[in-house]
Amino acid sequence: MKIQQTTNGNILLRDNENDIQHILSSVYIHRHPRKENAILITDGIKATNEAQGISLLASTIDSINEESFNGDVYDLLEKLSTTISLNGTITTKNEPPLTKENDPNYVAYLQANTFEKLLAFIKLHKSNIGGVKEENGKVLEQEYLCQFETFIIRVTLSYTYRTDKPNLVDKILMYGSTEYVLKPIKVYQYDVNDNIVGYVYREI
Repeated sequence: MKIQQTTNGNILLRDNENDIQHILSSVYIHRHPRKENAILITDGIKATNEAQGISLLASTIDSINEESFNGDVYDLLEKLSTTISLNGTITTKNEPPLTKENDPNYVAYLQANTFEKLLAFIKLHKSNIGGVKEENGKVLEQEYLCQFETFIIRVTLSYTYRTDKPNLVDKILMYGSTEYVLKPIKVYQYDVNDNIVGYVYREI
């Protein structure tokens, strides 16, 4: 679960697929009255109306405002008290306008310079646009579109299958917004029983 406050003050609760499950305008956060290591989010100052609140275990929270979190309920309450505006109002700061050069997402994209790093990045930030192209039950292409405030990237994975054993993936070519990836071809390695034992990465 991810907790995030948007620029307009709304508090978002996202699942592990980064899909929004709840949008909250203002909240009260309590230590859960019954569950260990959990909080209860309600719309009132009292934590008695558990049925109409949202219960969250501290151990299920992965990030708060895109910063990773790993702690108990006391750490969670402390972190939320300093990073989330519970009344849904964010104080405007005199900050420079966001550009690609100072966008932390763009910096992270530039640092995703290997096949696996970029794959993890696009899976984390993908939008609902794009999809999977299949034929005869086999994946041929997967497309990822990531839209940020200052830039957009599109990455496609193109699958090639072995000619001697057509059900086994031979390699995957990553192309599109991949100019920073050093070796964008992932080649599968198998043992004599056709189990994957590793990968090698190649340049185009």
